[in-house]
Amino acid sequence: MSIDKLLEQVVSQVLALITFFAFPVIQYFLLKWTVRQEGLPRLGYLPEYGFRLVIRNIPRRRLLKNIKYKVFLRSLIPPSKGSTAYTFYDTDILYKEELFVFHNSDQTMLSFQLQGDKEDNIDFVITDKLGNKIQNEISIKNFEKLICDYSATVENFFNFDVQIEKRVVIQSSSLVKMWQETHLGCDKFKEFNVDHILTPGY
Repeated sequence: MSIDKLLEQVVSQVLALITFFAFPVIQYFLLKWTVRQEGLPRLGYLPEYGFRLVIRNIPRRRLLKNIKYKVFLRSLIPPSKGSTAYTFYDTDILYKEELFVFHNSDQTMLSFQLQGDKEDNIDFVITDKLGNKIQNEISIKNFEKLICDYSATVENFFNFDVQIEKRVVIQSSSLVKMWQETHLGCDKFKEFNVDHILTPGY
């Protein structure tokens, strides 16, 4: 066998190996890119029940698996003597796991109401989906941010476990604006923007 043919075979085998191992990697990262729009959050107000923060899945029609979410309130503690950094103080509200969210369903992560008769006296109240109070109210003066972290695995045709991970941040000042727009009466569903949607790794 000539040197040229030997080199040609070696190069062909190397290219075949690169293709064999590289294709799944490329496929995985393409899937990670395409699922960026899956499982986005939606915050809305339902007149009979209050506010709901959900993982939006009805329009996308995907099967989501192994859903985990955690909700907490974050306060900022001013720097102590000799320090220049603020301290985060988090109060956990809830942590839950769900096995599945099917194609025609959204996943409710948080239901709450904003109760009060004036802007400087608004309470944040955790409820069930029907608006029944399940935790003691917390004055929105006592925290700066409402944060929800969640993750889920997105079903796909290539049998890769592609996970979405997001953090939703709602400022307490935004809760005041939401109270302003609903406390005098709102007779239909109203959607609200969250302040930030953060995705680790992007």
